[in-house]
Amino acid sequence: MKNALLLFIVIALLIAPASGAQDDDKPTVAFLKWGDSSNVALAEKAIMDMLQVYGFINEEERGLLNEERSIEGENINIIYGDALFDRIQANAIIDEAIDRDADVLVTFTTQMTQITYYAIRDFIDPPKLIFTVTSGPYITGVAESSCVKPDFVIGTVPVTNYEDIVPLLLLQDPDMKVVGAIYSPAQRASEVGVARITEIGESLGLTVEAETITVTPDLYQAVENLANRGAEAIIIPIFTFQGFSLLLSLSYDYGLPVLFSAPQNAYRGGTIGGGFFGLYKQGAIAGNMLVSYLNGDLDIADIAIYESDDFAFAVNLDAADLQDVEISQALLDGAAYIVENGETAQGIAAQYPEVEITLPDMSLEERRAADLDFLAGLRCSPEMIAEQQAALDAAD
Repeated sequence: MKNALLLFIVIALLIAPASGAQDDDKPTVAFLKWGDSSNVALAEKAIMDMLQVYGFINEEERGLLNEERSIEGENINIIYGDALFDRIQANAIIDEAIDRDADVLVTFTTQMTQITYYAIRDFIDPPKLIFTVTSGPYITGVAESSCVKPDFVIGTVPVTNYEDIVPLLLLQDPDMKVVGAIYSPAQRASEVGVARITEIGESLGLTVEAETITVTPDLYQAVENLANRGAEAIIIPIFTFQGFSLLLSLSYDYGLPVLFSAPQNAYRGGTIGGGFFGLYKQGAIAGNMLVSYLNGDLDIADIAIYESDDFAFAVNLDAADLQDVEISQALLDGAAYIVENGETAQGIAAQYPEVEITLPDMSLEERRAADLDFLAGLRCSPEMIAEQQAALDAAD
């Protein structure tokens, strides 16, 4: 009897490590968000679509992820973390991902990408970092250029061309002379953005008055100051803040139209939203990077950061009515979509405010061939790296 018990214990000990090794083979991915927005939702949906179509998650697991819940799935573990626009919480969810040995950290927005990168950059063997909806990886030090970057970093960059955005103010009112800008000095992307807005505005004959905010209540004084200095509209560079509703409420009180540097924000209540349009596509490309890495088809060190500058603008007539502003016919004629009575004629939804929000219909074999071919086009050659490094050195 004792011999049989001993044999059972020995067999159990032999089996346990094998089972643990099998669990180790299942990848763990952390989704790390700075906070919720329609921009993030578009990219997040695309990544989930890619994971599902490639069989990493099933329909039931997708349902849990849609509810922002972490999963221990059949083929993948996903840790879901939302910083809720709080730096302390951001560090907490990064620490959790690291403690749970995440193989890949997927970050959304410049703010979350920057915090995550600086948390792991000194690791001997850091987890891979794949970012999306991140407009400022170069100005925040996450990478120097598309090919001059840490070996563990890759992602997608929606390029914000303020050269296209600022002129929308004059398209609305050709006689406009003074515009107010609000930004956060704590977010480098917004600081750079307002400097660029000022430069472009001056070239167009506009005086740009800028106000900084640190916390949401600062908006009360900021908007009042801009109104007192003669601002005829407010422009917001790319940055993430929680005071969206308060800013809009103040804009109604002062009768100031608000131009946001993202079309999606027109659906959230901004008078005009102009900027990068294609965040679902950005998420799909980040999802391609993630899936290809998990399948062993991608060496992140060799692939360039993907950049695109698709531009469009949208208009919200409901906001304009509340601000007692009449939108020009020129803006209406050029808008990708117009929000009126909370809806658009194009059927674009508030949660995912873009036209293309599904993956192309094709077989898995066709999809994989197309996805790998796309990534092959992003490969960084030694000549590309040398050329980009020389340009960086010349700029310094």
